[in-house]
Amino acid sequence: MGTATVIISSGAIAAQFLSLRMLVTAMIIIVAGALMAKWEGGGQQNTLARLNSQIFIPCLIFAALNRTPLALPEALTMGAGALFFALCSYPLAHWWVARDPEGDQNGFISMLFGSTSTILLPLAYLLFGSQGLAKAAFFHLMNLFLIYTWGRWRAGHPTQLTAFLKTPTLHAVLLALLLKLFELELPGQLQDLLWLVEKGISMMASGALPILLISHGYALYCLRSSGAAWWSGAAFLRMLWLPLVATTLILILRAIGLAPLDKGYDLMHYLDLRTTEAILLLASALPCTISAFWRPGDSPLSKRDSSLLLSSALLSIIAFGLLVFIINRYIFNA
Repeated sequence: MGTATVIISSGAIAAQFLSLRMLVTAMIIIVAGALMAKWEGGGQQNTLARLNSQIFIPCLIFAALNRTPLALPEALTMGAGALFFALCSYPLAHWWVARDPEGDQNGFISMLFGSTSTILLPLAYLLFGSQGLAKAAFFHLMNLFLIYTWGRWRAGHPTQLTAFLKTPTLHAVLLALLLKLFELELPGQLQDLLWLVEKGISMMASGALPILLISHGYALYCLRSSGAAWWSGAAFLRMLWLPLVATTLILILRAIGLAPLDKGYDLMHYLDLRTTEAILLLASALPCTISAFWRPGDSPLSKRDSSLLLSSALLSIIAFGLLVFIINRYIFNA
């Protein structure tokens, strides 16, 4: 919440420079990841993806949830937001798959879901601290659930609910929630051991931020080296469509009283509601999902899908910059 407080108290111009500076820092790390992929020949993409999904993302999410209060309605709002985005993306995904000359159904997953694991989590933390990261974590978790179930079914593959239940990300969320729910009083030695474990997890969580961004840049270079084109009209349509979807969802939340604009006496609650809206807007700028783990047998992406992913990732950079301005000007300074 520290950054959110700065955004309100220091004025729109100062907040704009602060947010853009963080965004530029993230872009520099992404470029570093692309350069690393070029020097190494792009052979470590799966290794980086596994490190992210099995170690760094769970540690990052656990560390955020373990020290951040998060009410159930907020978690449900973020989960519902991920579902709303996917449902509203379905017509575009259906159009994209129907135009595939090879009849490849995997395009449903690329168009329906954003790449939450590599870009949303670190940006949410850089801009809004642990509170923003905790909200983004539930958006990411629902996104994973939809990919393993509805996404795979719609692409013509068996659902993998069991695989979702085995994901370390889900375990990290459940463990953090259980620890906050029960608040067990442990003996002195066990308390010291738990402190050391939490300290180690926090250290790995700190390393997760650059690794996630490096992984994103690494994947972009691999897509380009596979023959992907820089431009995709479908990616451009998606970039225009999803921010409108996010804006509609925010207006709905305000209209039904879940995100009132009245500051009242609880300024922290007001900031928390505006952070929820900001995370939803950031999520609308996410590029198409890049991870290849949902594809059976690690089958390669088609050139058409590769171009979609690469173009959406590049266009998302522009979208993030514009949305950061909108967040500062029209949400936190409303």
